[in-house]
Parts: sequence; structure tokens; C-alpha cells
Amino acid sequence: MPHPSRIDHELAAAKQALADGNEGKARVCARRAVATTAEAWWANRGEPQKPTDAMGYLRRIQGQATFPLSVRQAAERLTTAVTRRHDAPFTTDPISDASLIISHLAADTSSEGPAAGNAPGQVAAVTSGPANGVGNRMALIILIMGVSGAGKTTIGRRLAEVLGWRFLEGDDFHPAANIDKMRSGHPLTDADRRPWLERLHAAIVDQVRMNQPTVMACSVLKTEYRSIAEEGCAPFLRLVYLKGTADLFRERLAGRRDHFMRPELLDSQLAILEEPADAQVIDAALPPDEIVRQIRSRLAV
Repeated sequence: MPHPSRIDHELAAAKQALADGNEGKARVCARRAVATTAEAWWANRGEPQKPTDAMGYLRRIQGQATFPLSVRQAAERLTTAVTRRHDAPFTTDPISDASLIISHLAADTSSEGPAAGNAPGQVAAVTSGPANGVGNRMALIILIMGVSGAGKTTIGRRLAEVLGWRFLEGDDFHPAANIDKMRSGHPLTDADRRPWLERLHAAIVDQVRMNQPTVMACSVLKTEYRSIAEEGCAPFLRLVYLKGTADLFRERLAGRRDHFMRPELLDSQLAILEEPADAQVIDAALPPDEIVRQIRSRLAV
């Protein structure tokens, strides 16, 4: 794989371009990040590097039958120009699509080619890398889960800040269509959540590959959702479940401003919630600092 800084540079440039309202530049930078990764992926396998530009690599990824459908679809969306934004497929989130492709290639790449005993998408044990509180042990990914209003983001950000770890907000991985649907007051279906869960999984794989200790806030309310997000990475994950009453969550949601999650959607989340059997369960009503203290104590971080 190329040095991560080259990829990070392109993705950071894409993010800045989006913030500046330059969607075309954002897509170009996202494509270059994918092309940098793809070039190394094929080189590691000793295959001819036919494409000469980013679009060529994206088209080759589309035609790679062994890649997951979600990865091939992400590549297809990235090849659609801004001038054809009303065509299907198209993405208004080129960074997430690029990250999905990059994470898949990283999970299926080593300097010697595919690791023996590891199926595509599985992660080999990481025993070295940045310390960030875990020394030479495997990097941990702490997932903070719960329904809307449980305090996932507040606790996740605070915990990551205390530990000096990376923080990832699960909502940032939703396709734009999901955000629009929830903003209009309609609950998501399992089909709606599927691309979101695949992006979460890709992000988790990415953090493990980089040996990057991370705190992630995401709802993952069903056992099935957690299985998709965690696939192949369970040894690296620790789950924290913020449990509380419906009244507590409704009170918090009523005080929110400018958030896409409508308070009336809480009931739909509670209806599908499957409480995990393998999580650290913490009272969501506790003060944030106490919750962080309990997490650190229970997980020894």
C-alpha cells in the first residue's frame, strides 16, 4: 500500500473542497485517493497496471467481479460527473464512497499479497503501530451505541478527547438520501441502512489496518446491524451500550436544534432495539464525566 499520508492528503483536500462548495474538485480529489490505493493494490498482485488515470482505475474496480457489490457501486457513482448529477447512479458524498473503496482494498492488501488464512474483508492481527494509550497491543475500536438521545456523540467525543484517540461519528456515514428521509420524519428501513452499515464496516476495517485507536458513536440497534458493522473485526472491538428510559431520551430530543433526527422517530428506534448481550451497559442518565470514567475503568483504557 502507498503511504497513508498520500491518501489522507487527497481525502482532506476533498473534504475542504466540499466545505468550500466546490463539489467538482472534491470528486477529483476523492478519485485520486482511490487511484493511489488501487494502483498499489494491483501492483502487489503483479498484475498489469493498464489504467493511466483515476477514472480508468474506477472503471476497472467496477468490473472486478470479486469485489463486493457495494464497492463496485461506489466506484460507479464516483465516475459520474457533477454535470450529470441528475443521472443515476450519482453520489453527493464522494468522500464516503472513496473511503469505502479504499478500506476494502486496504483490508485485502499486504506487502506479500493476500494473507494466508484471511478471507477478503477480514483483518489480520495488528501488533505494532502508534501507541495512543494501547502500547504495542492491538488498537481498540470502542463503539458507543444506543438510541437517539442516549448521548452517544457527547460521550464518544469526550472519551476520544480524554484518550487522545480518533473520534468517528456514525451519522456521517449515512447516504444523503437517508438523512433527507429522517429529516422528513420517516424511519429508515433495513434496506436503507444497508449502505450505511457497509460504510461503517469499511471505516472500522480502515482504523484497524492503520492500528488507529478509535471511538465511534453509532446506533447499530439490531444484532444484525452490529454483525455487519463488526464483521471480521470483533477481536478489536469493545461495545458500550448507553441505556436509559424513553422519557429521558424524549426530553433530550425535544431540546435539540437543527438535527436531522426528528423526536417522533424515537419510537421506531425503540421498537427495533435489540439490547446487546456482550456490551458494557451504562446508565445514560449519569453525568458525561461519570460515564467516561466508567468506560475507562471497565475497559482499562
